[in-house]
Amino acid sequence: MAYFLTGTIGLDHYRATLRTQNHTWHADEPVDNGGQGSAPTPSQLVLSALAACKLITTRMYADRKGWAVGKILVQLEMTVDYGARPAQTRISCHLHAEGDLDEEQQQRLLTIADKCPTHRLLTGDVVVESEWYDNPVA
Repeated sequence: MAYFLTGTIGLDHYRATLRTQNHTWHADEPVDNGGQGSAPTPSQLVLSALAACKLITTRMYADRKGWAVGKILVQLEMTVDYGARPAQTRISCHLHAEGDLDEEQQQRLLTIADKCPTHRLLTGDVVVESEWYDNPVA
């Protein structure tokens, strides 16, 4: 599966505009880092992708099983040690679902949440290749 996204930044420090075929959103840096604080930071966007994927995957599984699960909550915290080579990143995830779930069901939902595509992407081998384009794609 392939995904395509474009990003642009003008002279507004440091608000970036991100686009896919059907959606537009933004990223920014906090004021204390020279930005405007007008949108999530890039790191918060990474966490939001992971949170959304875990929530959607957990909801799909609970629905398929016919479990009486209400609201599902995920809380993520990311710490990064940029002094380590390579940088060391740790993401802690806490999952909760409203409903009368026994311990086995709770553990199953945790296991399923960890199998979401974004979790697998972040914990797998990732290669990022960058090159200069003389004629960028619009």
